[in-house]
Amino acid sequence: MYNTDHPDEGIFNMGSENMIRSELAAFLGNALHESDEFRAPREYLMCADAMTLDGEAYCRPCDAGSFDWEGMTCPERGSLAGGGRPFNGYCQSNLLPPEGCECDDVHERSANGTAAGYVRADSIFLGRGSIQLSWNYNYIRASVALTGAPQTFCQRPDLVATDERYAWGAGLFYWMENVKNDRTCHQSVLLDDDFGGTLDNINGGLECPADDHGWHGKAVQLRLNRYCRAATAIGLERLSGMGGCLGMNERSA
Repeated sequence: MYNTDHPDEGIFNMGSENMIRSELAAFLGNALHESDEFRAPREYLMCADAMTLDGEAYCRPCDAGSFDWEGMTCPERGSLAGGGRPFNGYCQSNLLPPEGCECDDVHERSANGTAAGYVRADSIFLGRGSIQLSWNYNYIRASVALTGAPQTFCQRPDLVATDERYAWGAGLFYWMENVKNDRTCHQSVLLDDDFGGTLDNINGGLECPADDHGWHGKAVQLRLNRYCRAATAIGLERLSGMGGCLGMNERSA
């Protein structure tokens, strides 16, 4: 879908056969990690605890310290939208189209009962898709790139979680169009032969430097393992470099 709509971009069809394999392995390794092996169409902390009411999806955005990772649930006391508190995660409200989807504080469906602490999934720009798209300014860009219209994802961001075309498409959009340090993920692999640059682009604020401390230290190792699995499955003879993410060379040695 992406190449059809963007014929000059050339995702997974530029360069030699080995370069194509390198890019595909890097993309799939990151996608495996971002989506937890394609099990998480929505970000866990924000919407693993979800319900459907009147035909609409609702999420209970959760405090990290309260989330039950074994049961994938959030207690009512852990809801970031509970107790009448406004929730505005992933909303940069000063941005208006075309810079960002309009957004504002959202409120829980009900202060009492089973819907307490839950907010409409289509009201928040949480992480969704194969490489999890988040924030209102990224949703509007992806919407234009994938559907030709800003309102598609601005009005219904949960399409990125529920429609496989957009779940994959949002990941491809991010891979091809999000620029950091003058490089997209696509360019980091093809021009620099650097997997580390793709990690820095996707989640560098939390995982670069790639140290051994806390959950994000474990996440770096998981991401590397998934990249290695993808490279092996594709038949890649060697991995790309790691220099684009500080500390990755030491972690991958």
